[in-house]
Amino acid sequence: MDMSEDDIIRLLRSECTKGNYEMVIVPIDLWDFGGQKIYQMTHQLFITSRGTFLLIFNGSKEINEEIPDYTELPGCQGQRNTAVYLVHWVNSVLTYCKTLTENEEYPKIKFVATHKDQVKGDVEEQRCSLENSIEELFQNHGGKKHLLYKPLIFVDARNKEDEELATLKKQLVDVALDHPRCGELMPTKFVPLELQLAKMVEENKKILTIDELNDLNEQNEQSALSPKQLKKFLKVNHALGKLIYFDEAGLRDNVIIDPVFLVDVLRSIVTDEQFWPEHLKEILKALKECGKLFIQDLYEIWKQKCFREILHHRDYMVEMLVHLDIICRQKSDDERSEFFLVPCMISTKREESQQIELDRSIHLAYRFKEEVVPPAILYRFIATFISMWKLRVSAESSRLMIFTDSADVTIDRYHDMRFDIRGNRFIVSLTHKDNKISIVPTIASTSQECLTHAITNISNFYFSVSEDSDCTRDLPFNIQIGIVCGTELCFFDHTLSSKEEWTCPDHNKKHMTNLVSKWFADKFPTEGDRCPENCSGLDNVWLERWPEDKHLGRLASKMTGSDTRKIYMRLKEKEPALSWDIINESNQRGGFDMKMYALYDWKKSTQYPSFKELERSLKKEDIDIHKLCQITREVQKEFDQPKERLIRRPSISNIQKLPDHIGYQTFQLGIELGLSVVQMQQIATNHVRNLRSQTEEVLNTWRRLPEATYEVLGKALHRLDLSSVLAYLTYDVGQEEQVE
Repeated sequence: MDMSEDDIIRLLRSECTKGNYEMVIVPIDLWDFGGQKIYQMTHQLFITSRGTFLLIFNGSKEINEEIPDYTELPGCQGQRNTAVYLVHWVNSVLTYCKTLTENEEYPKIKFVATHKDQVKGDVEEQRCSLENSIEELFQNHGGKKHLLYKPLIFVDARNKEDEELATLKKQLVDVALDHPRCGELMPTKFVPLELQLAKMVEENKKILTIDELNDLNEQNEQSALSPKQLKKFLKVNHALGKLIYFDEAGLRDNVIIDPVFLVDVLRSIVTDEQFWPEHLKEILKALKECGKLFIQDLYEIWKQKCFREILHHRDYMVEMLVHLDIICRQKSDDERSEFFLVPCMISTKREESQQIELDRSIHLAYRFKEEVVPPAILYRFIATFISMWKLRVSAESSRLMIFTDSADVTIDRYHDMRFDIRGNRFIVSLTHKDNKISIVPTIASTSQECLTHAITNISNFYFSVSEDSDCTRDLPFNIQIGIVCGTELCFFDHTLSSKEEWTCPDHNKKHMTNLVSKWFADKFPTEGDRCPENCSGLDNVWLERWPEDKHLGRLASKMTGSDTRKIYMRLKEKEPALSWDIINESNQRGGFDMKMYALYDWKKSTQYPSFKELERSLKKEDIDIHKLCQITREVQKEFDQPKERLIRRPSISNIQKLPDHIGYQTFQLGIELGLSVVQMQQIATNHVRNLRSQTEEVLNTWRRLPEATYEVLGKALHRLDLSSVLAYLTYDVGQEEQVE
């Protein structure tokens, strides 16, 4: 019986509705990541714990043999051999991929040697030599249990009759069938929409708007997905690599239904010189020298016949490239810079003469647990680094100080910061123009918080797209502090910075840690706010009031996580334990943020939330009810400025001085300044990895409010124990913006 595709979809839709549909053929998606640089930036989007990975290498050469044609990997200067690439790919898979909790040896990574026909001696001897070399290479590697290399498959890829090709095929099937995810049930309601999208891909459709996807979904009538199910559908299929969808500002209105299209978009910029047409070579020259890509040049690239489809979606694709940090907007005074930077395309190396002045600097390092850092993490970190602070401009050459694996930024007129990669360490150096004693502690600690926030979110990005609750994932780096030991930097774990001295085990030399511990300096505390002895708590007027978000923020800052959970369990009416766990799991930063979200969740889920309810829960848990008195009182703060200055709206120049002193307290500051939790959530979504940009948007949003004054700002900083930051305000009088 002949059936059209539409007839088949209608039949499947009917069977799904009846609950009779069962898929008996297992579809397999094959992704060839190749050796081009572009794939170093894109393969992580398609790596999943459900997959099996093949590492294919030239087996006619020893794995430590120098191969001049290979490109150096970041942090691996002078190492052009198969061994460093094998370690790189294993690290990439295990960095980007969740590991199953109960079956920790999954996903499997299988090694396949090629060029068997070019082996000059005995093939079996070469196979044995390669097996032993791989064994030695990974003998102490944390991911060794994932690796399959004995017996090593050794093929002549140009000979279709090679018997080991059939052996490889059988082994891949066996590994797939043994995978704990094999046979996992999927919702039958997904099937009609999956088939519709597959048909559209066959018709060469690349991107759908969310409205188009909704229209397509509604055609399935009884099998149509609800809005919540559709979100789940997008998330699951994104995790499987069948489509690309990010629920982020600027991206959530479109879905890439053919993932190969995204690879083509990236390939239009990040590719080898041989693939660049002659008339665009000047653009390539600028990219290689300093990473500059003007927006009009980008559109010119997309005018090529092979990329013309991209132009139809150019605004969306630009936002996608920015989101993936392939291109980035450098920090600038202008709202929109006329050019982007493409860090992964820069080939210019820093000159040896541009060394760090150790006597004026303190140093921080993010040391990755494996020896080779996945390049995509490096380039995303550089992109975030230069979007937080302005790139320095060389006084000698007037070029931007960004290089193939390094960059310099300016924080203020006294402080500069530099990023380098050495081996498996990302090293950040903060320098003062005079000496390191003069480095401002809040600048150091806030810079550290912003960078740690960024690299944590970059690491989390790749394994946050699926809801695999039975998977586990540790961050792939440790934080260290660098200290000058003779003529070189030595490193120790940041948790030891609280000690007054540290002894370098390599050189047996003692060092004082008071200067380098500025990376983790505390903000200065204020006097405690206490009620008089005869205070009985809030009066009835206050008890009947609903707490504002800023009141909840103040309460969260005065509660431990344990006490917050206790009162939340009493306040929350519906499934409090489950709700708490969901808040806890979804909040990566913890601390104040988690406590605040819990209190806000109670407020928004309760018909009449009041201070009375809060007081009742505190009493039942034997927690001091005078915390409520403290959070409702205004700060009594003496300022060393006349009243006429304090009632002015803060100038833009003053606001710009603050983001380098706030750090992780951005959320708390925004709430205290009067922004709502919803506003803060939106700001955080707009700048997922860039904590400094979150701080900037919070301050700029607040500054536009009618009640924004220096006095309000000063009191908010005082309440957050950030009084030291007030020293950076000049209370500009040039702008006549008084608030009545």
